[in-house]
Amino acid sequence: MGKGHQLNDSWNIGEWTMGACGADERVSERLKVVDVIGTKVYSDGEQIIAQGDLADSFFIVESGEVKITMKRKGKSEVEENGAVEIARCFRGQYFGELALVTNKPRAASAHAIGTVKCLAMDVQAFERLLGPCMEIMKRNIATYEEQLVALFGTNMDIVEPTA
Repeated sequence: MGKGHQLNDSWNIGEWTMGACGADERVSERLKVVDVIGTKVYSDGEQIIAQGDLADSFFIVESGEVKITMKRKGKSEVEENGAVEIARCFRGQYFGELALVTNKPRAASAHAIGTVKCLAMDVQAFERLLGPCMEIMKRNIATYEEQLVALFGTNMDIVEPTA
Protein backbone atom coordinates (compact mmCIF):
# COMPACT_ATOMS: atom_id res chain seq x y z
CA MET A 1 0.00 0.00 0.00
CA GLY A 2 1.27 3.42 -0.90
CA LYS A 3 1.70 6.56 1.10
CA GLY A 4 0.44 10.02 0.21
CA HIS A 5 2.75 12.84 -0.74
CA GLN A 6 3.80 15.10 2.11
CA LEU A 7 3.89 18.87 1.84
CA ASN A 8 5.86 19.64 4.97
CA ASP A 9 6.35 17.74 8.24
CA SER A 10 5.62 20.82 10.36
CA TRP A 11 2.78 21.93 8.13
CA ASN A 12 -0.21 23.89 9.29
CA ILE A 13 -2.37 26.47 7.59
CA GLY A 14 -0.85 29.35 9.57
CA GLU A 15 2.70 28.65 8.43
CA TRP A 16 1.99 26.71 5.25
CA THR A 17 4.78 26.52 2.70
CA MET A 18 4.80 24.83 -0.64
CA GLY A 19 7.13 22.05 0.48
CA ALA A 20 6.14 19.97 -2.54
CA CYS A 21 7.96 22.50 -4.72
CA GLY A 22 10.85 23.11 -2.39
CA ALA A 23 10.27 26.84 -2.78
CA ASP A 24 10.82 29.41 -0.07
CA GLU A 25 7.56 31.33 -0.47
CA ARG A 26 7.34 34.98 0.55
CA VAL A 27 4.45 36.08 2.76
CA SER A 28 2.53 37.63 -0.16
CA GLU A 29 2.81 34.38 -2.12
CA ARG A 30 1.56 32.38 0.88
CA LEU A 31 -1.41 34.72 1.21
CA LYS A 32 -2.33 34.11 -2.44
CA VAL A 33 -2.52 30.40 -1.64
CA VAL A 34 -4.53 30.87 1.55
CA ASP A 35 -7.01 33.12 -0.32
CA VAL A 36 -7.95 30.32 -2.75
CA ILE A 37 -8.15 27.42 -0.31
CA GLY A 38 -11.47 26.37 1.15
CA THR A 39 -12.07 23.99 4.05
CA LYS A 40 -14.32 20.94 3.76
CA VAL A 41 -15.26 18.46 6.49
CA TYR A 42 -16.19 14.87 5.66
CA SER A 43 -17.89 12.26 7.85
CA ASP A 44 -16.68 8.70 8.36
CA GLY A 45 -17.02 6.74 5.11
CA GLU A 46 -18.00 9.78 3.06
CA GLN A 47 -16.65 9.84 -0.48
CA ILE A 48 -14.37 12.81 -1.17
CA ILE A 49 -13.58 12.00 -4.81
CA ALA A 50 -14.85 9.22 -7.09
CA GLN A 51 -12.83 7.20 -9.58
CA GLY A 52 -13.84 8.16 -13.13
CA ASP A 53 -15.16 11.63 -12.25
CA LEU A 54 -13.76 14.75 -13.85
CA ALA A 55 -11.39 16.58 -11.54
CA ASP A 56 -12.35 19.96 -10.14
CA SER A 57 -10.22 20.16 -6.97
CA PHE A 58 -6.98 19.22 -5.25
CA PHE A 59 -7.03 18.30 -1.54
CA ILE A 60 -4.69 18.60 1.44
CA VAL A 61 -5.53 16.66 4.60
CA GLU A 62 -5.67 19.08 7.53
CA SER A 63 -6.84 16.48 10.04
CA GLY A 64 -7.94 12.87 9.97
CA GLU A 65 -7.21 10.03 7.58
CA VAL A 66 -8.20 9.43 3.94
CA LYS A 67 -8.31 6.03 2.25
CA ILE A 68 -7.47 5.95 -1.48
CA THR A 69 -8.96 3.03 -3.45
CA MET A 70 -9.12 1.83 -7.05
CA LYS A 71 -11.57 -0.47 -8.76
CA ARG A 72 -10.20 -3.06 -11.15
CA LYS A 73 -12.45 -5.60 -12.83
CA GLY A 74 -11.54 -9.28 -12.63
CA LYS A 75 -9.42 -9.15 -9.48
CA SER A 76 -10.14 -11.40 -6.52
CA GLU A 77 -8.27 -9.47 -3.80
CA VAL A 78 -10.84 -6.73 -3.53
CA GLU A 79 -12.96 -5.25 -0.81
CA GLU A 80 -16.73 -5.73 -0.80
CA ASN A 81 -17.31 -2.71 -3.07
CA GLY A 82 -14.85 -3.99 -5.69
CA ALA A 83 -12.04 -1.60 -4.77
CA VAL A 84 -8.48 -2.20 -3.60
CA GLU A 85 -6.91 0.16 -1.08
CA ILE A 86 -3.77 1.65 -2.62
CA ALA A 87 -2.83 4.41 -0.16
CA ARG A 88 -3.68 6.31 3.01
CA CYS A 89 -3.21 10.05 3.42
CA PHE A 90 -2.73 11.80 6.75
CA ARG A 91 -2.26 15.39 7.99
CA GLY A 92 -0.19 17.46 5.58
CA GLN A 93 -0.45 14.97 2.72
CA TYR A 94 -2.21 15.76 -0.53
CA PHE A 95 -4.29 13.84 -3.05
CA GLY A 96 -6.43 14.50 -6.09
CA GLU A 97 -3.65 16.16 -8.06
CA LEU A 98 -3.13 13.31 -10.55
CA ALA A 99 -6.26 14.06 -12.60
CA LEU A 100 -5.41 17.76 -12.62
CA VAL A 101 -1.85 17.08 -13.78
CA THR A 102 -2.81 14.53 -16.48
CA ASN A 103 -6.12 16.11 -17.56
CA LYS A 104 -7.79 12.70 -17.23
CA PRO A 105 -10.71 11.48 -15.10
CA ARG A 106 -9.98 10.57 -11.49
CA ALA A 107 -7.87 7.40 -11.36
CA ALA A 108 -8.94 6.53 -7.81
CA SER A 109 -11.55 7.23 -5.15
CA ALA A 110 -10.95 8.79 -1.74
CA HIS A 111 -13.02 8.18 1.39
CA ALA A 112 -12.90 9.66 4.88
CA ILE A 113 -11.79 7.39 7.72
CA GLY A 114 -13.47 8.99 10.73
CA THR A 115 -14.03 12.74 10.56
CA VAL A 116 -11.69 14.35 8.03
CA LYS A 117 -10.98 18.02 7.44
CA CYS A 118 -9.44 18.87 4.06
CA LEU A 119 -8.23 22.03 2.46
CA ALA A 120 -9.51 22.18 -1.12
CA MET A 121 -8.21 24.19 -4.04
CA ASP A 122 -10.17 24.39 -7.30
CA VAL A 123 -8.59 23.52 -10.64
CA GLN A 124 -8.14 27.14 -11.79
CA ALA A 125 -6.29 28.13 -8.62
CA PHE A 126 -4.31 24.88 -8.75
CA GLU A 127 -3.09 25.62 -12.28
CA ARG A 128 -2.38 29.28 -11.56
CA LEU A 129 -0.57 28.87 -8.25
CA LEU A 130 1.02 25.44 -8.58
CA GLY A 131 2.04 25.69 -12.23
CA PRO A 132 5.75 25.88 -11.26
CA CYS A 133 5.30 22.61 -9.32
CA MET A 134 3.77 20.74 -12.26
CA GLU A 135 7.01 19.02 -13.27
CA ILE A 136 7.53 17.71 -9.75
CA MET A 137 3.96 16.44 -9.62
CA LYS A 138 4.37 14.76 -13.02
CA ARG A 139 7.35 12.87 -11.62
CA ASN A 140 5.02 11.49 -8.95
CA ILE A 141 3.13 9.72 -11.74
CA ALA A 142 6.04 7.26 -11.99
CA THR A 143 5.51 6.36 -8.32
CA TYR A 144 1.79 5.83 -8.91
CA GLU A 145 2.53 3.64 -11.93
CA GLU A 146 4.89 1.44 -9.89
CA GLN A 147 2.21 0.99 -7.23
CA LEU A 148 -0.39 0.08 -9.86
CA VAL A 149 1.86 -2.46 -11.56
CA ALA A 150 2.57 -4.08 -8.18
CA LEU A 151 -1.15 -4.26 -7.34
CA PHE A 152 -2.77 -4.92 -10.70
CA GLY A 153 0.00 -5.96 -13.12
CA THR A 154 -0.64 -2.84 -15.22
CA ASN A 155 -0.39 0.92 -14.82
CA MET A 156 -4.02 1.26 -15.97
CA ASP A 157 -2.95 3.96 -18.44
CA ILE A 158 -1.98 6.60 -15.84
CA VAL A 159 0.15 8.68 -18.18
CA GLU A 160 0.24 12.18 -19.52
CA PRO A 161 -2.23 12.70 -22.36
CA THR A 162 -0.70 12.99 -25.80
CA ALA A 163 -1.92 16.38 -26.92
